[in-house]
Amino acid sequence: MEVIDAHLHLYKAVSPAYPRTVYPGMADAEMEVLAEDFLEIMQAAGVDKAIVVPLGPQDHYLTDLRNYFPGRFVGIGNYDPDSTMISQDLDQRIETSGIQGIRVSGVDPIASPGDDPETYELFPLFAAMAERGLKVWFYAEPDQVQLYEKVLDLLPDLTTVFNHSGFMVTVDNLAIDEHRRPHFTTEVPPPTLDLLSRVAERPNTFVHFSGQYAFSHDPYPYADMAPVAETLLRAFGPERMLWASDFPWILKEPGYPEQLALVDHLLPDIDSDARDFIRGGTAASLFSF
Repeated sequence: MEVIDAHLHLYKAVSPAYPRTVYPGMADAEMEVLAEDFLEIMQAAGVDKAIVVPLGPQDHYLTDLRNYFPGRFVGIGNYDPDSTMISQDLDQRIETSGIQGIRVSGVDPIASPGDDPETYELFPLFAAMAERGLKVWFYAEPDQVQLYEKVLDLLPDLTTVFNHSGFMVTVDNLAIDEHRRPHFTTEVPPPTLDLLSRVAERPNTFVHFSGQYAFSHDPYPYADMAPVAETLLRAFGPERMLWASDFPWILKEPGYPEQLALVDHLLPDIDSDARDFIRGGTAASLFSF
């Protein structure tokens, strides 16, 4: 079974040819994380393919990855709030960079669950994605997850991957730690696991087995994340879980192979078939490389 890293970031230094979002202290303008270097890291760890998410809505480097490294990478674009022609813009991005999904961080900042979901700000985007078979990469706060449940009532065939172990965090709690990694101050296990488990009753919902470093209160291998991992396994099953590294943030601490080893550390009792699904089989079933 191939091993597939289901969420990571590659990017070039900012230039006219490669505009991108800048995150001071984490991804400064002059910094770059290149595919050529990452492929060596993948090979050393026994990872075969990867799903790349840019730092912003600019797909320029994704286009390079598709053209120069066929069969190795799949791209997930980021939601572009400046897009005014949603369907046309999606089609253009698919044609140019081959994206197979869009990452979003919300549904509507002012709506409530009692409102008509078709009036939600991002409903036209979700509808267009469902028509095209694009996957939603969802990473949002609990109130937005509750809105998204209503969207899924109307678009049951829309495939959704909840990012980073399904944590529903707010940027108000985001910091950068001493290893230049994102870190969130939150309870572990989080109080939102019941909400996530409810959403997981929908068969087209999936979850990343990732991001443990950003939430844990313990050193590697993040023992306090074991109850979270077990809840994900019960709620989604291995066939709807995708291991991901969140590279490059984890390169130095705990390390790339160590991030892959978390499947065995936090879920030591699963059988080989379940392990294969989490480490790549689920991703292979969702994406075309």
